[in-house]
Amino acid sequence: MNFSYFTFLVALSIFLISAPIQSQDTIASPVEAQLQDRLSVFLDCNACDNSYLRQEIDFVNHVRDPQLAQVHLFITSQRAASGGRVFTLSFIGKDEFSEVNNTLTYTSVPSNTRDEEREGLGTMIELGLVSYLAHTSLAEEIIVDIPGDFAGTSAARVDPWNNWVFELYGGANFYKESSKGSLDLRYGASADYVTPEWRIRLRPYFNYNRDDYIRDEEEVRSVRHRNGFQGRVVRSISDHWSVGVFPSLTINTYENIDLGYRIAPAIEYSLLPYKLALRKEYTIAYSIGYVYRDYLEETIYGRTEETLYNHSLNLGVRVLQPWGTVWGGVEGSHYLHDLSKNRLSLDTNVSVRIFKGFSVDFSADYDYVQDQLSLPRGDASLEEVLLGQRQLATTYGVSVAVGLSYRFGSIYNNIVNTRL
Repeated sequence: MNFSYFTFLVALSIFLISAPIQSQDTIASPVEAQLQDRLSVFLDCNACDNSYLRQEIDFVNHVRDPQLAQVHLFITSQRAASGGRVFTLSFIGKDEFSEVNNTLTYTSVPSNTRDEEREGLGTMIELGLVSYLAHTSLAEEIIVDIPGDFAGTSAARVDPWNNWVFELYGGANFYKESSKGSLDLRYGASADYVTPEWRIRLRPYFNYNRDDYIRDEEEVRSVRHRNGFQGRVVRSISDHWSVGVFPSLTINTYENIDLGYRIAPAIEYSLLPYKLALRKEYTIAYSIGYVYRDYLEETIYGRTEETLYNHSLNLGVRVLQPWGTVWGGVEGSHYLHDLSKNRLSLDTNVSVRIFKGFSVDFSADYDYVQDQLSLPRGDASLEEVLLGQRQLATTYGVSVAVGLSYRFGSIYNNIVNTRL
């Protein structure tokens, strides 16, 4: 390659790289002007296929920060009783649309594929944007077409399952190498019944964990079982009050429980009406329960079985807002026969958008533990500790996590590219 040809290639490369870069004083191109005339929307959804939605809803500008948007679309989702998901779409108008707010709901049935779910959600988003587009130059291009014949009356829907939803699950993990191996099995079922008045859940579960180690040509095996049943029967009695009962049964070799069960009635009060709990929830719940345990080994208190009574008070808060999310709970409990056998748990999770593209995430959990009544008598061997066969005594548990994120760049992100 001669010098003049090499010089030409270098000059061409520099031109191609620098060509898209323009100063802010440069007059906007026709494409940029068209982008700036469009409705600016900030899509705020952690449970959505955002790339798909930006690509399909291409008649608006999808901006990267809520401060730059005319419409803040805040989407939350919850698991439906049927096994599907219910999306709540909050359209929050800003600037000239500050008086235009709307809320829509989209339900994805359990039989929907991921593609069908995102397509249905996209259609609902387009419907919600109509009230804003009607005030733009695109108003004359909007066409409403509802296929079907609605002249006749529709027959009442018959549900052969009477609002019951059933699920079976199972799984297995197997690992093997020359000096160790493991086998984990888990399976179970659930039955859910949900109406505006009732919420019922019945869930048996089974877990088998086995670890094998070879040391000095001798095989050491550790086996743990964790089986049980969890139930919930809750009755709504007003917009703020609910009552229920929570039965449970457990077999847990790690916690030295051969057989245990608990029956606990409970009552809950919501400071806000339950119908507003999709975005804000403040609750107070009280529970008192009867507990029976049959132990595998004699406990540190000299018990091989015992009957107990305990109660708990729980304060919970959950807030989902465009500026971020807050979730927290405080629960205190103790056994009635001995107030010193108690536990206090604090759980918090906060995610706050500070300014353009910058967010702070913080979570912290703390447990003050004084209620380990099932600990077996005697010291745990090194083998039991390393193999995780035995619960150890503790007085507290703490976990803390902090995260930062910052996004910057072009205010428009309409283009989607999924190559590689």
